[in-house]
This record gives sequence, structure tokens and C-alpha cells, in this order.
Amino acid sequence: MLAASASLLASAPAPAIQYHECQHPVTTGVEVSQLRHVSAATACPPALALYSWENKDDHTRQLYICAGRSPGKPVLKRHRFDGWTLSLRGKFDIFTMSRGNSSFAVSGTDFPVICD
Repeated sequence: MLAASASLLASAPAPAIQYHECQHPVTTGVEVSQLRHVSAATACPPALALYSWENKDDHTRQLYICAGRSPGKPVLKRHRFDGWTLSLRGKFDIFTMSRGNSSFAVSGTDFPVICD
């Protein structure tokens, strides 16, 4: 019985990523996920502030560039925003904001980084 339950646990699929919309009703498409030691209520304000900043006065070029052949790979030019550290993590360049031991991923429609 123990061996059967152990094999079931080993083959169980990973939990789905939970996304939190930062606005209701949705107007910007900004969402946060992969929350670590931070709530959505804390993660959404800096994510929305970054969205507003990036979409004003052509700040996109200050945030990142697309390097290499088209479509290119995003490379951050700015690494801090409102006290949060900005980074691109993993194979798929997941945009992450972190501070201390708290971190979260930020995503949205054509935000925060897109190379196409």
C-alpha cells in the first residue's frame, strides 16, 4: 500500500501556476504569479507602476533591448525599479521582481518584455 501511494505521488502532475490579475475589471492585462513570500496585494502595485512607467515616454528602450537575430532575446538594461530588483529568469526569460526573500513573476499582453 505504501509503495502504491508513493508511486502515485511521484507521478502526480506539478500544480498549475496561479495567475493574479492586478486590475478588476481588467484594463491593462498585468498579472503576477509565482508569488514567493509576498501577496498579490503587495506584488500588484509595483507591477502596475512598472507597466505605467514603461508605457510612458518610450521608457521601453530604457528597460530592455532585444539582442541578436530577429526576434532577438530580451536583455534588461534597467535592473532596479521602485526598490525592487528586476531580472529575467530561466529558459523562457520570465520577468521577475524581487526584494529580499520576496519575489514574483510579472506578465501581461506585450508586457513587460517582448521581442518579436
